[in-house]
Amino acid sequence: MSKVLAIDDDSIIRTLMSNSLSKAGYEVITAVDGESGLQKVIQEKPDLVVTDFQMPGMSGLDVITEIQRIQPGLPVILLTAHGDVALTIKSIQVGAYDFIEKPLQMQELLEVIRNGLEISYQSQTLTETISPEIRKAIEDNLLVGKTPVMREIFKNVGRVSLNRVNVLITGETGTGKELIARLIHFSGITRDHPLVVVNCSALHEEILENELFGYNMGAFPAAISDKKGKFEQAGEGTIFLDDISELSDTMQTRLLRVIQELEFEKPGGDAPIPLKARIIAATNKDLEAMVKNGKFREELYYRLKVFTIAMPPLKNRKDDIEELVKHLMQKLNRKLNKKVLKIGNGVLDLLHSHDWPGNVRELENTLMQAMIMTRSDVLEKEHIVLLNRNAPVEPEQFELKSIADIEKVHIKKVLDKLKWNKVEASRVLDITRPTLNAKIAKYGLKHN
Repeated sequence: MSKVLAIDDDSIIRTLMSNSLSKAGYEVITAVDGESGLQKVIQEKPDLVVTDFQMPGMSGLDVITEIQRIQPGLPVILLTAHGDVALTIKSIQVGAYDFIEKPLQMQELLEVIRNGLEISYQSQTLTETISPEIRKAIEDNLLVGKTPVMREIFKNVGRVSLNRVNVLITGETGTGKELIARLIHFSGITRDHPLVVVNCSALHEEILENELFGYNMGAFPAAISDKKGKFEQAGEGTIFLDDISELSDTMQTRLLRVIQELEFEKPGGDAPIPLKARIIAATNKDLEAMVKNGKFREELYYRLKVFTIAMPPLKNRKDDIEELVKHLMQKLNRKLNKKVLKIGNGVLDLLHSHDWPGNVRELENTLMQAMIMTRSDVLEKEHIVLLNRNAPVEPEQFELKSIADIEKVHIKKVLDKLKWNKVEASRVLDITRPTLNAKIAKYGLKHN
């Protein structure tokens, strides 16, 4: 029998919840305010908590915050007669499982409790996949992978990080080329020096030249002060040139000269500046083919690829997905202020079934969306949305319809699909249940 703690300073509401939940088969304990409620959380170990928002002393938000500190993952439902967008958002931010507006509809509350307990039980059957040791060890710039190809890449990083030879990193978009560059920089002799990142495709040629080499005051009319370029800023560290394939022919020639002579000049300067930084370049294009087609200078290509690291697409290293998921969950928990620590049943199988055309970046974005939607400490399969780029595109069939007509049909389809579970329908439609009820009445929708 599941144990539910009901916290409310209104004796009538407490009695109503106690009677209704008891009839539904739950063991019910009650508390008159937040302080006594927290004591019962510690003493009684409930499976779920329902708390009012407006109470003497601690508010419902304070209660939720303390519960998440005392017993992370315990589902808490917030009741309030003062529902608004800001409060709804805040309740979810501090860890509420769900939010229900008064006057209380017991059927609605029972549905939310049932769903909350199901997720809680799922959480209890899973082991925590992000241990304290992993949490402490993982940093945002750390790459993970146990497949042979990734192990070989990490070995090469270790080798090349101990010297200043130029490195060319190749691979599809989203495979982690910049992360490899950062790993090389921070793993070896350059770790105590600057890492400067330049996206060669993001700037116009003239602006890029000024960014790379800087200028002295008076070099041209707009040069009202000295400017250090990226090569100078990098010092004895690393300059990372992303999308190197997008350099114009003029910039390719200028860069080649810098690499050959190990020095560069600033416009308006009177002396060359020695190049001390290591150059790491990256591209998602076939530079060798571009050389054959006359679109990239052969000499520059060979100067950049003194040491080459080829990043594999994620579809070729799916055995790394589980470790990547754990790493990305930890990273996203910090970014999103979440505590999603467990992986739900079927999640990894679903992720393994996808080919990941956007590679690790697509995986991270997919996990981010799922974690934002997750209302417990479990990464839930139902919130993972995968993009099927190979799905056939049906010819467009456009009808002139009002927004209301489209909304009516869509709401009815969602309700029917979910067997009129209004709690889940509200979540899918991203509206509150009072709003859903109002639209059902407005459109005259009925359960078939």
